[in-house]
Amino acid sequence: MTLMMAVAAVWGVLQLFAASWPTRSVRLSTVLLAFAVGMYGCGVATALVELAYTRLYAHQSGQSLVTVVDTTSYTVAPWVEELIKVSPLLLAGVSLKVRRQWGLTDFTVLGAALGGGFGLLEAVLRYGLDAHRAIARGGGWIIPDSLSPPYVPGLGQVLTAWLPAPFSQLDMLGPPATETFSHLVWTAMAGFGVGLLWRARGWLRLLSVVPLAAAAAYHTVNNYAVQEPVGQAAHWLESLNGKAWAAPLVCLVIAMLADLRQIHRGRHTVPGVVLASERVDGDSLGALLRYASWRLPWSLLIVLRYVRIRRSLLYATASASPDTAQDLRWMVAGITARMEASNNPHAWQRLNVRDLLKATRTARRSRQRWLLLIPCVLAMPSLLFLGVGSFTSAAGLQKFFSTGSGPKILMGFGIAALAWIVYQLTTLLRTWRTASVQPMAELLAVHRFRVGTALGAATTGALLLWRGFGSAGPSGRAIHTFHLLDALNTFLVYLGFALLLLSLLALFPPGGLALAGGGAVGALTAEAAVNASLLGTAGIVLMAVGAEGAGSGGEGSSSANESTSRSTDPATAERVGAAREQKVAELTNGTVPSGAPGKPGLKVTKPGAGTTDVDVIGGDGSYIAVGGPAKARNLAKFGEKCHILKYAAEQQGVRAQVYLEEGTPESALNLARKILGEGNVHTFTR
Repeated sequence: MTLMMAVAAVWGVLQLFAASWPTRSVRLSTVLLAFAVGMYGCGVATALVELAYTRLYAHQSGQSLVTVVDTTSYTVAPWVEELIKVSPLLLAGVSLKVRRQWGLTDFTVLGAALGGGFGLLEAVLRYGLDAHRAIARGGGWIIPDSLSPPYVPGLGQVLTAWLPAPFSQLDMLGPPATETFSHLVWTAMAGFGVGLLWRARGWLRLLSVVPLAAAAAYHTVNNYAVQEPVGQAAHWLESLNGKAWAAPLVCLVIAMLADLRQIHRGRHTVPGVVLASERVDGDSLGALLRYASWRLPWSLLIVLRYVRIRRSLLYATASASPDTAQDLRWMVAGITARMEASNNPHAWQRLNVRDLLKATRTARRSRQRWLLLIPCVLAMPSLLFLGVGSFTSAAGLQKFFSTGSGPKILMGFGIAALAWIVYQLTTLLRTWRTASVQPMAELLAVHRFRVGTALGAATTGALLLWRGFGSAGPSGRAIHTFHLLDALNTFLVYLGFALLLLSLLALFPPGGLALAGGGAVGALTAEAAVNASLLGTAGIVLMAVGAEGAGSGGEGSSSANESTSRSTDPATAERVGAAREQKVAELTNGTVPSGAPGKPGLKVTKPGAGTTDVDVIGGDGSYIAVGGPAKARNLAKFGEKCHILKYAAEQQGVRAQVYLEEGTPESALNLARKILGEGNVHTFTR
């Protein structure tokens, strides 16, 4: 049953994720990570806050804890829970980069994911251990605990329902039915409100209060009706529940209309980030579909991720000056250039994707492979306990883990998991600054979401160890009853350890691997790592196929027409490079930092972008890159190198310049001028 509750919660999030495609810029992995944050970050934070204020108020007022819990359940708790559930979006929006690059659609979908994770935690705490007493009925399971028992839907009911809840309360003797997922609805509305707060301007920001207040008010009515099931609130709740399915849709439609306007405005601001075929044909969808058909599934993945990243850029440039997203703009331009170069059948025919991926896997160190294996092994007992054992036919697994030595086994794995989480948290904190300088806001948000998940899981693990080694023991209650809709009344220590083990999956892939392309593959070069961070595995494929296309002279390649020579002899190439560097050093009264012209120069690095060589240091200290016609073969790579050179020069307070030999195509010269400025790009004769 736990597995089906999880499927129902995730399915509702996926429905909104799919419906939001025309304007969404966040990827599925980010949405699922937000789901985990809702479960482990927001859920734990809410539990601690409610534990604090219920105990404190009961102590000061002299009322019983039960009375305080019942009263605060519909007075304080709904507002506290909704604010905590959207707090990750509020904190993410503090970053200018995030609130500029995310649209209203992104905030709405991520809000739904946060609410979905929170609601699933409540469902698992309530009924995750009831497989042994569940009764199959109507394709799902009834847990007979009252005349209006909870009902967990089956797979068929989940897949055919809109925003299905993990469990529903059946009417007395009524037929099985799947209700709308309330927590998802509430937090989708609240997420839309946060989006208005961060994205709207002027007086329109005041409207952000409306969806936030509506979500909290709906939550309040729901909780009050639980306490007073025969009052007027019950009729209000019935009416609200009947319309709840439409609330996220209304928010999503409004968000998408607003975002489409922003995308249209952004296209006029940065017209250079479209494929040539999009401009020529005037049919963006048709041009992208043609590219997607070259080599499925890789070409399709490239298109889907390219469109998503381009939307982030368009949102940023529509809401602020284009200069504020310059790094992202050139990265998108680089991807566009690679797609242009590979927009022909010859490039894809020459590429062996299997060998490429095999090479990248080989490049991954054995230590990294072990890091990927550890969380999978540690999560196995929890998957057996809460996954396989949650079905009535395999309820014996739950009995094994909840009696005898089972709780101690979960506790042992939990201790190892806690140590692993602390290690992960340390790694994430070390990469805090690296994540902050990423040009893509989503990478920054993913890092912060992972930190929040790790903090919540570590806090839970510490509490469980305290209770497990204390009077409660591994099989005792972790916390006595207090409000998280009373679900924590059945929060047993071994159940907590099982949930702790599952949090490892939310922190997968481990550590810094997540910053280098989601851990999809190892990167052969720094440039490949940058592409992987933006496009995942498809980014490495694009880098390879772009190079094939640029070298093939096919459609989209400028090198065949513009390059005057192409030497394949390393000795000849080295002599040409040495002569160029020597000439530029003479022209600028500078020096060759390598000490030997033609050899690799001074290495400089830009965090999150890669490295490049400084070929000559001018007499005024300027950083100079030297080249010739071959720079036009891969404009995307050349542009990235110029950006890195400019960054490194600015760090030293000097100029960044490029000297290109006569005969270099105008496309390379114009690109360098855009990045470095007209006065910093020169041509010379060897």
